[in-house]
Amino acid sequence: MRQRLRDGLDLLERPASNFHLAALVVLVASVLAIVEVVFLPARPLYAAVLLPTLVATALGLTLLLAAPTLALERRLALAAQGVGLGLVPPGRPTVWAALLYGGGFVLVIAGYGWLAMTRLAVTRDDVIVQWGLLDKRMVVFGYLGLVALVVFHFAASRLFLAPRAPGLPAEAPRRTWAARLGGAVAIAVASYAWIGAAALADIVPGDPARLGRFYDYHTLVHLGALEQIRLGALPYLEAWTQYGLGNQLLTYGLTHAFAFSAHGFHAGVLLVDVVCLVAFFVFLQQMLGLGWAMAALVGWTLFPSPAQVLPLAGWAILTRWIGVAVLAVLLARLLLARRAGASATLAPLLAGVLWGAGGFLSQENLSGGLLVLVLSLAVHGPARGARLSSLVRFAGLFVVAGAATFFLLTTVTIGAGHTLAVLRQASAQSGLVMAGLSNSVWSENVGLSLGLEIIDGWAYGTVSGHGPLRPALLAYLGGLLLVLGVALAARPLGRRDEIDFDWKFAGVTIGAVVLQLFALLRSDESHLAGPGFLLPLFLLMLPCHAGRRLLPGPRRGLVLLVALVPIVDAVVEQAGPVARRAVALKDAGANTVAALGVYRTLLAAGPPADMAARYTPVVRDQAAFRALPAMADMQDLAARLHAALKGRRVELVLPTPDDPMTDPELLYFFGGLRSVTGITSPRGSLWLKADEAAWVARILADPAACVFIDARSQRSALDKAWNEAVAKGMPVDSQTIAGARVYGTLSCRK
Repeated sequence: MRQRLRDGLDLLERPASNFHLAALVVLVASVLAIVEVVFLPARPLYAAVLLPTLVATALGLTLLLAAPTLALERRLALAAQGVGLGLVPPGRPTVWAALLYGGGFVLVIAGYGWLAMTRLAVTRDDVIVQWGLLDKRMVVFGYLGLVALVVFHFAASRLFLAPRAPGLPAEAPRRTWAARLGGAVAIAVASYAWIGAAALADIVPGDPARLGRFYDYHTLVHLGALEQIRLGALPYLEAWTQYGLGNQLLTYGLTHAFAFSAHGFHAGVLLVDVVCLVAFFVFLQQMLGLGWAMAALVGWTLFPSPAQVLPLAGWAILTRWIGVAVLAVLLARLLLARRAGASATLAPLLAGVLWGAGGFLSQENLSGGLLVLVLSLAVHGPARGARLSSLVRFAGLFVVAGAATFFLLTTVTIGAGHTLAVLRQASAQSGLVMAGLSNSVWSENVGLSLGLEIIDGWAYGTVSGHGPLRPALLAYLGGLLLVLGVALAARPLGRRDEIDFDWKFAGVTIGAVVLQLFALLRSDESHLAGPGFLLPLFLLMLPCHAGRRLLPGPRRGLVLLVALVPIVDAVVEQAGPVARRAVALKDAGANTVAALGVYRTLLAAGPPADMAARYTPVVRDQAAFRALPAMADMQDLAARLHAALKGRRVELVLPTPDDPMTDPELLYFFGGLRSVTGITSPRGSLWLKADEAAWVARILADPAACVFIDARSQRSALDKAWNEAVAKGMPVDSQTIAGARVYGTLSCRK
């Protein structure tokens, strides 16, 4: 027995052969795994069929790699070399090393299949009417699977197939403090003038007879929750939101500072967005240099980017995803371009603190930052020739520092006991998105038609399209370009004169890859633009990297052609908007002066005296709000509810008739009412029938609950459940709330 074991180990230590036949086996096994995913209905059957496939693959690879070189192998090798696909690695790795590589490749494919067959937890019967349901796991996991395959290929070939020579150390940029300061000032002024000043102009209402831009659903969806915090509710957990605890606390502080109003919320968030915008480009300038920072700034105009959705202040654009972009570039710098003598302990700790702070702001920074860490270690580590132990140590310090930062920030703001509850709520919201809730192939209507007609012997081809076709193609085909970018970035560091550019491209690519995942999850132009911090810069860097890294020949020509297509298309398509933005630079000063005047007015305003002041404390701009048909009714209803409630909490059911945005948020915020559950906007949250049932049950279980049901909102789920409980003996006091008309019924438990 021992002799057989020794013989087996000796077999695995032999130099491997028949690489092309082994590659054919790996290819066949991978195709079989994908076919099994497509045609098998469930995971148990998939596992039962996959296991023999994996065993047969392992046996076949072992026999082929250990056998003498076969005649068929020679023919395949000759054919492969003729088309530039020769597979014999330098140094003739052992059978064991080649087996680990080939088996790992198949396991990555099998892992994708297992994830893609995840049972959908949400069905159409679970979804309330206003939300769509589209399971996009095949697309999302397919994208991640391609990235994983590329990363595995370069990492595993470096570990198992190629010699373990260390990569060349990359020198971090050496610039004088004067050059750094001058570059920072230049990019700060440029980014503010190019994008920021126009964004700040949105806080100026403009025509007093028209509602301001801040009277928008994306803004109003936050206001009811902020009012709950003002009235004493625990942020995030008792004041429902899906934008993260840190984001909610930040917006609450800003809204409180700029007069507690819809206008103040919009102005405060836009101010933070502009500060983040300028800080982000200064960060790029410090990391990548002034040239690439300027290229990124122009790219934000050429391609979908956060610049397009800054007016939607309620999205909290620049605080939801900025941590992912910053971490990606920073980790590339730390892992590939760290100066000799830099602290190997302090660097991952500081990066982890940044991740924890970003995760505190939003769930996207939390999950996206962790994925950035994994990809960065997998790509940058083998490219640099780093030891596995050093990468594990780096990851451990990063995660510990990040978790400690998240826990500390949560403890300071809402208490240590709520940390797990915050994480549960964040994961529940993101889990619904992963389950397909509110997903779509593409939200806007798009189409591409190809036609061929033969008339009188002549052939006529037609190509036509409608809708936002370009961003739709960029969302999906851009993902393939990012996979190509990972393949280029994952190569080991090369000549010394290329190293400085290599690490910059690698950092930008990893960040763009992770951010593109959020665009694919909820596909439309705005969700492509929101996380698009690094995609424009990646698209501009890709042809430069391909031209420098790939050897002259058909492959480099093809890659350059593919990489240049979106750039040429963007330049042609966006020439007009870029020209108009350049012309508008002359208005940057005037926009800034006007915005500063509004900010001074908001800061000087006292507590809101009435509902119109809750809209905006700027008196001359209140006319449009006062002219709303529902405004008088809303003010009268709020006063009557306050008188009847005497400080008790109340749950509102669609109590804002005749308003274009019929949502409880409006009356909670403008009326200053405290919710029983803290869920002030059911329709503004990801909301299943099970969530609605839990909401109703929570209200019924509250011994001091009051419910106001609008006269035109009867027969709702809450109305039905409340009446059934009353019929079963629940003691309540009910009264009709009426003014100019009958508003509805207020019912409170005794």
